[in-house]
Amino acid sequence: MYLKKLRLSGFKSFADPVSLEFSEGISAIVGPNGSGKSNITDAIKWVLGEQSIKSLRGKKMEDVIFSGTEKKPASGYAEVVLILDNKDGTLENYPQEIAISRKLFRSGESDYAINKKSCKLKEIHSLFMDTGLGKNGYSLISQGSIENILASSPTELRNIFEEAVGIVSYKTKKNEAEKKLEQTQGHLDRLRDIMTEIEKQLGPLKNQSRKAQNWLVLHEELKTVDLVIFYRKMSSAVTELEELKINLKNQIKSCNQIEAAIQKKDELYQKLTIENRELDLLTDAEKKNLSVLSTDFDQVQREAIRCKSQLEANEISQQRLAKEQENLSFQIDEARARINGLEREKKVLLKNLKNHETAWREMDNTLHSLLIEEQQEKERIKATQDAIQNHQSCCESLEIKRFEVKTAIQEATTESSFIKKHLDEALVNQNQITSDLEQHKIELDKLREKKQQQNELYSQLQSQYSQVLEEQQKIQHQVHHISNNLKVNASKAEYLKNIQKNYQDYFPTIRKLMTSEKLLGPVIHEVYGPVGELITTKPRYLQAIDIALGAKSQNIVVATVKVASDCINLLKKERLGRATFLPLDNLKYNSIDDRTRAALKNMSGVEGIASELVKTEAAYAAAIESLLGRIIVASDFASGRAIQNKLASRFTVVTLEGEIFYPGGAIVGGQSKDNRQSPLSKKIEIQNLEKEMEAYKKALVLAKDQELQSHASISQLSKQLKELEYEHNRCKQGLWEKNKRIEDLTEKQHENTRSIAVHKKKLQELSQTLEQSSQELTKIETAYNQAKEATKEQDSDDRTQEIRERLDDFRLKISDRQMIITQIKGEIAGLDQQIILMQEQLTHQTTKKTALEKEIGCYHSDSNDLIQLQQNLEADYQRLSKLIEAHRNKNKQATELQKANAQRLETLQEEIKNDNHQLIVENDRKNTVSSQVNSLQLQMNHWEDTIYKSYEINYLMAEDAYRQLEQDNKLDALDLSEERQRDLREKINALGNVNLNAIEEYQEILIRHDFMKAQMDDLKAGKSELLDIINTLYDAMTEQFKANFIKLQENFTRIFSILFEGGRAYLEFTDPTGVLEGGIELVAQPPGKRLRHISLLSGGEKSMVAIALLFSFLEINPSPFCVIDEVDAALDDHNIYRYISYLKKVAEHNQFITITHRRTTLEVCDNLYGVSMSKDGVSQLVSVRLTDYA
Repeated sequence: MYLKKLRLSGFKSFADPVSLEFSEGISAIVGPNGSGKSNITDAIKWVLGEQSIKSLRGKKMEDVIFSGTEKKPASGYAEVVLILDNKDGTLENYPQEIAISRKLFRSGESDYAINKKSCKLKEIHSLFMDTGLGKNGYSLISQGSIENILASSPTELRNIFEEAVGIVSYKTKKNEAEKKLEQTQGHLDRLRDIMTEIEKQLGPLKNQSRKAQNWLVLHEELKTVDLVIFYRKMSSAVTELEELKINLKNQIKSCNQIEAAIQKKDELYQKLTIENRELDLLTDAEKKNLSVLSTDFDQVQREAIRCKSQLEANEISQQRLAKEQENLSFQIDEARARINGLEREKKVLLKNLKNHETAWREMDNTLHSLLIEEQQEKERIKATQDAIQNHQSCCESLEIKRFEVKTAIQEATTESSFIKKHLDEALVNQNQITSDLEQHKIELDKLREKKQQQNELYSQLQSQYSQVLEEQQKIQHQVHHISNNLKVNASKAEYLKNIQKNYQDYFPTIRKLMTSEKLLGPVIHEVYGPVGELITTKPRYLQAIDIALGAKSQNIVVATVKVASDCINLLKKERLGRATFLPLDNLKYNSIDDRTRAALKNMSGVEGIASELVKTEAAYAAAIESLLGRIIVASDFASGRAIQNKLASRFTVVTLEGEIFYPGGAIVGGQSKDNRQSPLSKKIEIQNLEKEMEAYKKALVLAKDQELQSHASISQLSKQLKELEYEHNRCKQGLWEKNKRIEDLTEKQHENTRSIAVHKKKLQELSQTLEQSSQELTKIETAYNQAKEATKEQDSDDRTQEIRERLDDFRLKISDRQMIITQIKGEIAGLDQQIILMQEQLTHQTTKKTALEKEIGCYHSDSNDLIQLQQNLEADYQRLSKLIEAHRNKNKQATELQKANAQRLETLQEEIKNDNHQLIVENDRKNTVSSQVNSLQLQMNHWEDTIYKSYEINYLMAEDAYRQLEQDNKLDALDLSEERQRDLREKINALGNVNLNAIEEYQEILIRHDFMKAQMDDLKAGKSELLDIINTLYDAMTEQFKANFIKLQENFTRIFSILFEGGRAYLEFTDPTGVLEGGIELVAQPPGKRLRHISLLSGGEKSMVAIALLFSFLEINPSPFCVIDEVDAALDDHNIYRYISYLKKVAEHNQFITITHRRTTLEVCDNLYGVSMSKDGVSQLVSVRLTDYA
């Protein structure tokens, strides 16, 4: 048998299906590192059932499935199929070709198959047992296996040797037989125990069976007697019950009528209460409206004050402007008077000018006469003076011209002096204006800064005012809300207290007993009250405690048994009904033990023990403990169920939502249709209401203090705002005045600047004219003097001289007159200039006066608007006053209506109280009848329960049985008296405890005893057979192991010497006395070295020792095939030649598949398989049959 074919699909790096076909001889698998060569070895080990993922070089079994690469997706499963050629019949009962397959999916599902038929791993191990391919086989040597084999302990090494010597199948069978023997012995031991127990039961059951048969006879007769007596009692009770029910129905009808009246009055009470609440809301709304109207009223007052302040400021501005207008009128009058004065001066000067011009013209005429006379004289002496005529003409023209130039210089000088004077005045005025302007600008900046500060302060105060006003409204709303809640809570608390005081939540019996001091009399101080009144708890546990107590909350706690007896006697005497009493001196109870308490602390969902979750006085603790001491409170249903299961249903468990787990297993839960509050819940509600009321009272005091503080803050802020508005208006007026003054000064400064520029330009022009006239005058005088000298030299005549002197005298006078005329003209020009300036100033002042008149008109218009606004505000003031008064009246009416409703509510409450009293009386009567009905029903139920518990028969069934007895005429034949009933009971009781099942149990156990006895006999026979099989297998194993071990040792010693060319090696037992139990050690001594332990050998020596051991195994027990993975890696050239030489020899009878990199090893191979890794990370195969090329 040999390995014929190996198919891989999705195993490790072999993503694509790959098939390797092997032939007998030596096959080699080569390829670079990391190409996937060793994955073929792993595939063979895996398909043969390898379970250690570590030996497969992975971390988890899923790692054998191709995990995918960048170019290749991961596989969903891994499959390996190993096909063996079995033509030689090595494996009997199997076909000539055997296919072993293993498949693993990524989901973890795995499948083994032999020839495509699913099988178990055990079947594969069994198939290859003692072939070298088994679980501890030696035919698969992978990388690192040599070190593992040689480093194995003697016991581990023995497992490999057992595979080689072929005793694994014997050992497996022996182990299975020993397991069966152990199981058989266990069955025998259990059967002996059962037989002993059965034999103990046989005798007692036989006696019990006889006793049970006697009991059945007596019981059957007693059953008949009980049925007849039961039926007769029940028939009489049914008739009485019908009469009581009719009476009870009448009482219920009476109670319902009273309750209807109470309900009607209660509805009216609730309606009036709601009406009062609505009136509260109305009064709150009216108060809120009053608050809003008051705010609007205050706003109107503030606006009226602001309007008044603005009117006062306008009045001040009008007075200031009127005063300024008066000053301007005065300045205009002064300017006009000044202009008139200048006009008068001009008229005087013009008159003088006219006189001087008249005199000048007369003098000029005289001069003209003299000139004519002189001309005549000149003509007379023409002959003598022809030579100087030209000089005289020249002198005359020069004289005239000189006179004109002097006149022009005189006029320019006079005008220049006048202009300089006005220029100096303008410069002084300009400096004063500039100084005043700077001062006013500084004051303006201060006023602006002051105004900015006032604006910021006003904004802050306005913001504070709005914020405080808003807070005041919130506080007022809060006060109303708190007051309303306080009233509602007080009303509700009073209502609940009345219910609690009158015990209206309790049964009529309890209510009547607890509200009647006369009935209780001297024991009243020892009757502490119902349980519901004596305890309290947190709201979280309220529902659980209510459900746990149930009707027990109405149990009355008393001091002693005597007090309880007195109360019961009182109830009987007054026919008030029944009640349960808890006398503190007589209570006996069992609390939860410490062990259970400790266990509860470790359970989740446990809230605590019910008695510990309620508060009560120490005097009543025993009563509370008796009721709640064995009840456990859980958080929810699941926790309650878990607690019940853990505590074996020994205690009652109640959840926070009201489910109950009873010890017997019953569970109660759901939603009750009756939503009435329990006494305990109302008590807790009263406490909560009182706490809320206390909190509301504190909050109300605090809110009212805050309201007073807000009122004070609003008053203070309002006062500050009014003062700031007045200061703001004053500052605003000052700013306007400063701006106006600065505008006037700036305009005046511009006018003065223009006047200075005009004067300077005129003065410059006059200077140029004076300079030119002076130069011209100098030239004329020079020419005139020259001409005069020439004339003097020619004129020697006396008459001519006289005329000339007269001419000179007149010319001088004319020149003086001319200068006076010129001076007067200059003065007139100066006056004209002053008149022009004064007229310009008059025009400016007139324009300014017109602007002031317009501004006064604007202020007057603003004042009229403010007066109109003031009138509107006055109208708003009156309207708001009327509205406030109307809302106050409405609030007063609502308050009076509230008082009337309160009186009506008080009357209704008294009527309801009286009706309740009447209802109590009627209820007591009803309860009396109801108690009788209940008592009779309880008695009947008790009879029916008794008969049902005894015989599982109800009243109808008893009636049928009674009728049957009548029909059978057995009633007269039987003794149906109560004496016979008692006699039968005594006989039955005399029998004691009777096991009715004993009759059947005795028959069953007798049959079982016989069956067990036969089973024991079979097991003893089987045990004897197994011991024989085990001994036979042990002998066979010992004999085969000894014989094959000797051969194995000889082969190992011989092959070692061949491979090492000398030296010695042998195998030895660690315990020679135990051939099948002791371990095996390897001892080797290479040539030229001392005997040493295997671990001290070199790597190559270890490989050679392992190879020698492998070849020894194959010679004694050839394997179908052998896989060797790089065992020659540590061998040198000399050792590898010896290795391949012996390999070729062994390969004649064995198939070898080797994975190697050594060229020398490849040379002896028959087939060659090349493994490479493609770019997509998948291993690929190329096969070559080398024998075809030999």
